[in-house]
Amino acid sequence: MSILPIFDHNLLARNASEDARQYVYRVIKTCILELLLPPNRKLNESSLAETLKVSRTPVHDTFFKLSRENLVDIYPKRGAYVSKIDPSRLQQAVWAHTQLGISMLNTIFSKNIDGSRHSFDASKSDEVTYRSNMKNSQLLALRQLLRQMDDLLLQRKPFSVSRMLTEYYHQLYLLADDMNYIWSSLQKIDVDMRRVLYLASENPVIIKGFHYELSELTDALLERDCDLAYQILENHFSRILLLAEPLQEQKPDYFIETSG
Repeated sequence: MSILPIFDHNLLARNASEDARQYVYRVIKTCILELLLPPNRKLNESSLAETLKVSRTPVHDTFFKLSRENLVDIYPKRGAYVSKIDPSRLQQAVWAHTQLGISMLNTIFSKNIDGSRHSFDASKSDEVTYRSNMKNSQLLALRQLLRQMDDLLLQRKPFSVSRMLTEYYHQLYLLADDMNYIWSSLQKIDVDMRRVLYLASENPVIIKGFHYELSELTDALLERDCDLAYQILENHFSRILLLAEPLQEQKPDYFIETSG
């Protein structure tokens, strides 16, 4: 029996540019982040290799690579297991998203994203027009993501909405231009936060609340209401952190036990 009882055929499709190691790494990491391979699940090299139609070597190597990313725990003589969610790592990730998010919003507002700033240098008019169009296009991308979330909520696909929350965060950093490089760094430390988002999406009320908050944030960006945008961002990430305790009570096997 496959170790991946639920999977997306698109996820399992191998990209032409991927070698075996890249392919296996992408699929297994995605399955862990999206809880297809839940915390504390034992990982079987042979079963995964058979499912992914590769040899055991890239699967074995992927386990060690993911262990360095706090997604897999390897125990001598016991094997590899999907790492449990660590509340302390979650807290660090939420803090980083909040602090860097405020800097990101500062950058967005300082760049005048609505394109209303004009240049008096005629030689730069084409560049100004290009940048203005680019910013408006990126703002429209936020709106498009929110509309897609709406559709997924109507279709009762909350897990897909969770995936799009991360896409929304990424789009904000793209909107901030110079800060996009920070996104890859955030991705290395927020693996537990992303898993909590997927776990929380089992509750439609919670996921609808996230969608509402990001809709309000998008409106604040369009209206250039800096103070409101900061407040919404801080409240949004604070709420993610507050979810940890009730989720841990519901799924104790998914979390590392905290003392006290």
